[in-house]
Amino acid sequence: MLWPLSVIYGSIAGLRRLFYELFQLRTELDIPTVIVGNLTVGGTGKTPMVIYLSELLKSSYNVSVLSRGYGRKTNGFLEVQLDSKATNVGDEPKEVKFQHPDIPVFVCENRIVGIETIKEHNENVNLVLLDDGFQHLPLRGKVNLILSNYHRPFYEDFVMPSGRLREFKSTAKGADIIVVTKCPSELKKEEALKIESLLSHYCKQIFFATYPISKPKVLLGDKDLGLNTKVVLVTGIAEGNKTREELNDFEVVKHFNYPDHSNFSKNNLLEWIQYCNDFEVENIVLTRKDSMRLMGLIVAEGMDFGSINVYEIHTEVSFLFETAETFKKVLIDLL
Repeated sequence: MLWPLSVIYGSIAGLRRLFYELFQLRTELDIPTVIVGNLTVGGTGKTPMVIYLSELLKSSYNVSVLSRGYGRKTNGFLEVQLDSKATNVGDEPKEVKFQHPDIPVFVCENRIVGIETIKEHNENVNLVLLDDGFQHLPLRGKVNLILSNYHRPFYEDFVMPSGRLREFKSTAKGADIIVVTKCPSELKKEEALKIESLLSHYCKQIFFATYPISKPKVLLGDKDLGLNTKVVLVTGIAEGNKTREELNDFEVVKHFNYPDHSNFSKNNLLEWIQYCNDFEVENIVLTRKDSMRLMGLIVAEGMDFGSINVYEIHTEVSFLFETAETFKKVLIDLL
């Protein structure tokens, strides 16, 4: 039933992209840009990749990061500070800044205006990483890095609303590099070669990466989280259920699973605390992205978690088959 709507949606997106190309309405700026994007609505791991690239490239370039700041309650160009509220700059840009305090991070809906403003106020910046932006057609990126979730590859998906693609899969031919993300750490080379053969139709530079979960970091409390401990998991991300599956070193007794970018309320916090008290659970675990929204709320509301410990986890990018150096070389050569 939804298939005809998907065809219409995809056709409109395709015609819009063709319009920009035919009338030469796309601009490639003097300052090099790396767009970390996807064809899928959420769940491919763009922000962890931006964090990884920031670390990878900051020794060779004066890197800056630009994001739209999805979910923020402000508009226009803003610089993200360590004490910025997630509601003002977005949870993902704040997460990048939190991980790399030494790298300038900005938000702006108009990527061209954003990049030009960055250059105007930061003359030393000579590379801008864009968290998302493949669908921002006025800007032509120097390097387009497209991510595809191993568990839901774009070549097996379809355009919204029957699928999760923003555009027809053929648009991936605009990629300079494709990274298959969130792969199993034990992915066999034979399977990777099969996937590569399916993706080679779109792009020749293909890499595979796993996204292991970090050791829980204490946010509130005074003790490390032991293995097999009972925890309450809180997620407001695109793939909350996947995070629960991967948190197999602990006993998840309750999962509060909210939509991506959800702004937690005081009532949400009270619900978590009440559950922990009722069922004698002493530990709450949430993602680093979610903690960007949570900590400001705790301060604003003066919340007291009592004896409940709160921990943060995050995913880290690790390239498979010893290709990290090859990936870096290919990326720098493209720049």
